[in-house]
Amino acid sequence: MAFISTFEILLKPQLPKKITDSRPELSPLARNILQGYFLTIANVTNELVFLSLIVTTRTPGLDPKKILTVLDTTGVNGPVSSDFDSIDPKGEIKKSRFTFPLNANDTGLFILQPDATNKDLVKDANFELRGYVEISISSLSGPQTTKLLITPEHRGTFFGTDEAGLGEIAYVLPLANGKSLFELGKNS
Repeated sequence: MAFISTFEILLKPQLPKKITDSRPELSPLARNILQGYFLTIANVTNELVFLSLIVTTRTPGLDPKKILTVLDTTGVNGPVSSDFDSIDPKGEIKKSRFTFPLNANDTGLFILQPDATNKDLVKDANFELRGYVEISISSLSGPQTTKLLITPEHRGTFFGTDEAGLGEIAYVLPLANGKSLFELGKNS
């Protein structure tokens, strides 16, 4: 298991409502933001490998009704096999596992973000969740070792007022090991 990075996913106002309520002149700046965690993973070996991502949060954990997770390797976002909150040692730390194959010499994009298709979540616009992500070779995988190039980033879209149009942000996150090449072994 190797640490990748931290993350923060959001669906909430850019400025807190209590600020815009007390300072109405700031309300044009109060767009909402939908921010997700995007993880690009390239398998630089000549073998298919099954990977497991572990997403760790504090309570409340990842709620499948509020979170959208997909893996894109072919240009079509597809579902990711997941085991939400399967590891819960103390009742506060929540770990969710996502397992997926990655073909030899292929690149996938794992996306973790608030589910913008959830009308109540968008209407409330009060969702935020932080945590960290780890990666390992899954027990389903044939290869005992693999090499991966990994790039985590946050991408966000601002929306929600007539005065301010859509806006976007994207920035790469620092990696825990300080380098984008990960060399993983099943027993490490």
